[in-house]
Amino acid sequence: MYEALFQPLKIGGMQLKNRIAMAPMATVADPDGGFSQVVSDYFTARARGGAGLIMSGALAVTDRYGAPASGWVGSPMHTARLTRLADRIHLYGAKFCLELTYGNGRCGCSDPSKPPFSASAVPTLQFPEVLCREMPKEDIRFLVRQAGKAAAQAKVAGVDGVVVHAYAGYLLDQFQSSQWNHRTDEYGGSLENRMRFTAETIAAIREACGPQFAVIVKFSVEHHAEGGRELPEGLEMCRMLENMGADAIMVDGGSFPTRWNRCIPTVYEEDGFSIDLARQVRETVSIPVIGQNKMNDPARAAEALEVGRCDLIALGHGLLADPDCVNKVRRGQADTIRPCIGCNECFLAICSGQNFRCTVNPYVSHEEDPHFQVPKAEESKKVLVIGGGPAGIAAAVLSAQAGHQVELWEKEKELGGNLNAAGAPSFKKDLRSYRDYLLRRLADSGVTLRLEHEATAELVKQGGFDQVVYAAGAGARKLDLPGADQPHVKTALEVLHRGEMLAGHVVVIGGGLVGCETALMAAETARSVTVLEYMPSLPLLRTEARNNQLALRQMMDDRKVEIHCGVETRSIGPDTITYRQDGTEHTIPADTVLLAVGFQSRQELARELAEAGIPLQVIGDAQAPRKILHAVREGLSAAVSLSR
Repeated sequence: MYEALFQPLKIGGMQLKNRIAMAPMATVADPDGGFSQVVSDYFTARARGGAGLIMSGALAVTDRYGAPASGWVGSPMHTARLTRLADRIHLYGAKFCLELTYGNGRCGCSDPSKPPFSASAVPTLQFPEVLCREMPKEDIRFLVRQAGKAAAQAKVAGVDGVVVHAYAGYLLDQFQSSQWNHRTDEYGGSLENRMRFTAETIAAIREACGPQFAVIVKFSVEHHAEGGRELPEGLEMCRMLENMGADAIMVDGGSFPTRWNRCIPTVYEEDGFSIDLARQVRETVSIPVIGQNKMNDPARAAEALEVGRCDLIALGHGLLADPDCVNKVRRGQADTIRPCIGCNECFLAICSGQNFRCTVNPYVSHEEDPHFQVPKAEESKKVLVIGGGPAGIAAAVLSAQAGHQVELWEKEKELGGNLNAAGAPSFKKDLRSYRDYLLRRLADSGVTLRLEHEATAELVKQGGFDQVVYAAGAGARKLDLPGADQPHVKTALEVLHRGEMLAGHVVVIGGGLVGCETALMAAETARSVTVLEYMPSLPLLRTEARNNQLALRQMMDDRKVEIHCGVETRSIGPDTITYRQDGTEHTIPADTVLLAVGFQSRQELARELAEAGIPLQVIGDAQAPRKILHAVREGLSAAVSLSR
C-alpha cells in the first residue's frame, strides 16, 4: 500500500531511498552555534523512523551579525558534532542536508537602536518607524563566500547537500522581491538583478562542493500579500533557479510578515493546501519538486506523487508528532500514527528559546532521555484512572503498557472530555483525528473501561486500588451578571459539546481561544456574531503561536465576527446585552449569549480521596485548567511515577 511513497529518487547526486523528507524546522543550538546532543537525538529519531531525507532547520553561515539561536555552521569546532550526526542519520539509510540562511533581515529587529540589514532601507517588521540598513555590496560578497565555506565544511563532515533558505520574506527573499528591494545597483531593479544574490550563492556552493553535492532551494512561489510576489513571477523565478543549477525546489507560499500560517500551517488550514502550487512549479521546471504543508495523510501524499503534483513529500510537524510515521506506513500500520493537531506549541517553544515541545508527543526533545521512559513494572499495581479526557487516557494507556492493572472510569457515555468540545467546530478536524487516535490506543491497551460510571469516594475505597490518578478535568466558569441566569445564556463549552447550530444575533463574552473559536463556529449559521473581551486585546495574543493568531484573525475577518476589547459587560436582557467601552454604554441585539470566561477544575472528589488517605495523583485540567500539552505530559508523569 502507498507504494509511491517508497520509490527511490535522485536529487542531483544524492540518492534517496524513498519519497518522504523531514522538512526544515528551527532548533536551538549549543552556545557555540553547533548541534546540541538533544538536537542530534531528535534528528536521529526521525531517520530511524524511516524518513529518506533529513533537512535541518535554518543555520546561519556566519556569526558576524550576532549569534543565531538556531545555530550556524562555519567554525572548525562544529565539524566533529556534525560528522557524528551525519553518521547516525546515514546508519538508517537516510540522507542529510543542512539548510543555510543569511538571516532574517527586516523580519528580525529586536532592538530598534540596532536596525538589521536588508536589501534596502525598508521598514523593519517589528518597528515600522525604524528603517533597515541597506546591505553594502562587500557584505553581500562576504555572505556568498561564507555560504561556500559552510557548504564545504558540511561536505567534509559527511553531509549530502544543502537547502538554500530563499523564502518567506527573510533576507535572501527580500533581495528577490521588488516589495523590499529598491536598490539601483546590480542587486536591484530587474528580476535578473534581484536574483543575483541567489545565483551567486548557488554558484559559490557549486564551486566549493562540486556537481554531486545536492543543492535544494526553498522558495516562496507567491507571498499571498498585497505588493508581494505573485504566481507568474514566482514561476519565472523557478525557471531561473533551475538554470542557476538548483537540483530541486522546495515549494512554499506566504511570508513571515503577513501569511505566516501559509508557511507554517495551523489547525485552521485545510490539508494539502499548497500542493497545487507545487504542481504548477513541477509543470514549469524539469528538476524534482518538493511538496509540503499538511501532507500527513499517507493516502493524500501518495496520490500527489502518483499523479505528478510533486516528486517528494516534506513532512514537518507530522514528524514531530510521530517520528516513526514513515515506518508505520511501510508496515501497514497507518492507523497507529499519532496525528499532529496544528496547535504550533512546537513553534511557540522555539520562539521562546526552548527546545521543541509537542502537545501530542511528550518525547520530543527527550528522545533518549531515560527520565521520559515509563519503566516496566517490577510489581504490577492496581491503578484507577478517573476521567477519560486526554490526560486520563494517556495515563491509563501508558500505565497498562508498563504492566499495571488499570481501570478507567468515565461518568459520561463517551470518552474524550473537553477534547470533544475543542474538536467540535468544522475547522478543527485535526483535533477530532487526535481524539480518535486516543480511543484506538485505549481500545488496544488492555485497560478495563467503564463508561457512565461516576466515581465516588465510597466506590473508590471499595475497589482496593494501589494508586488513583484523578483526571476529572474542568468545567466552564459562570458569570455573576444581571440576566446571566436566563435560558438563552449558555456556556461556550455546552454549545461546543452539543455541536449546537445557532441563529440570530450571537454575543460571546470572552475573547480567549475558546471564545474566538466558538464565535467562528457560530458565524457559520448565525446572523451576526460579536465577541466582547474585558482585556485591552485578545488574550490569545499572549498564549498562542503567531501563525495560529494570524490564521484565527483572518478567519474572524472573513466571517465578519465583530470584536470589542476593553469592554465591561453590564447586563444581559431578554434579547439584548449592554456593555461599557471607553466610558460609553452600548446595547446590542443578543438572541444567544455564550460565556467563554475560563474554566474551573473539578476537585471536590480529589479532596475527599486525599482526606481518606487514598494514594492520589491529580493531573490535567483537574489540577489546573491549561492546554492539552500539559494534560498529555502529566499523563506520562502519572505512569512514570508508578515505579517510584
